[in-house]
Amino acid sequence: MSLDIIGEFDLEKILSSLTACENLRKTALSRGDASRIFTDYGKRVSYACVGPQPSRNSKTVRSHPPFMQALPECHWQSLVWLMKRAEYSFRILGNHRVISHLVHAKKLVPFKTFKSGIRDDHSKFNAQFFSGIGFGTNVFLRCHTDADFTMSILQVFLKGKRKYSLDDDVIVYFCFPTIGVAVPLCPGDYILFNARIPHCLSSRCKYVDDILTTSTYLKTAIVGMNNNDLPLTKEQDRMVEHLKSTK
Repeated sequence: MSLDIIGEFDLEKILSSLTACENLRKTALSRGDASRIFTDYGKRVSYACVGPQPSRNSKTVRSHPPFMQALPECHWQSLVWLMKRAEYSFRILGNHRVISHLVHAKKLVPFKTFKSGIRDDHSKFNAQFFSGIGFGTNVFLRCHTDADFTMSILQVFLKGKRKYSLDDDVIVYFCFPTIGVAVPLCPGDYILFNARIPHCLSSRCKYVDDILTTSTYLKTAIVGMNNNDLPLTKEQDRMVEHLKSTK
């Protein structure tokens, strides 16, 4: 499924857009000690997160981080396309309860999703559910959990390879240490996972490879709109009373 999706769109175009966005961030994103990002010894960590983010200075959710102002529209289109394709796979493979949970949450709460462009607040080219993409080149992560609202989707790309196939070599492992599972990933592979289970990304299998890893997610703080003081709508109030009665 992943290879079919990539085949619909120019692989070089996808990687070019991700790299352009990655290069706009002059300093690597700091995720704190609990989810520290590593790269090759002596090299600068290259990692960025784009999409709606909770503000640290106010009870709001900003549409995009400031460094994205300079990204050309053609790259915006590629990033939204990448996320919408991930959502398409998610809707096909995800458990129906998980999908239903998201659909009802979206009806009740007008939370922000990833959209094309930073100047147009009314852009119709946007993701349905997911809000952010985190990505970096030649990175590996220590074991951690994330406060995600639903399943997350990780995808890996091998730079310099123009076409991916089913018999490609494994390039990295996505690991769940607490349950003793390590999932081998080939170029282009998706992995749909629960980010609340401790997980980590291994270093790449071959040092000569250049691997770009993307993670598509929806943070709980985004769905909560980063503000617990907002008054409930009539529909939200009705849902709260319904949940109280069924507890």
